[in-house]
Amino acid sequence: MAWLKLVSILALMMALTGCGHGFEGEYESEAGSSIELMDVFAEVAGSQKFVIGKNYIDSEGNRTEFEEIFVRESGSDRYLVFKSSVNEEDVWKIIDDNTLMKGNDLMSLKLVRMTSQ
Repeated sequence: MAWLKLVSILALMMALTGCGHGFEGEYESEAGSSIELMDVFAEVAGSQKFVIGKNYIDSEGNRTEFEEIFVRESGSDRYLVFKSSVNEEDVWKIIDDNTLMKGNDLMSLKLVRMTSQ
């Protein structure tokens, strides 16, 4: 009976270790605007690649680690929350399983997943 308890605890630990927020992978940024002139400037700015991991973001060789990255639901909307060690939060709206967005129609930044980890 003790071995069954041990196996159960090990299985639970492995399951919890594998838990992530579901948005791990490589992303490319896309800036945009509903105003034509601002949209032209956004296109000129170009794109940047990001890697979102279990608790970090890598961008151009710089890694930013977070206390926690998790999904928050509010009504029918979902958000990916990057919580720092000083309890500050950076929140991105989840458009779909491969797209995150920050901003509004006037000016927005989208992260589009290119590959999953």
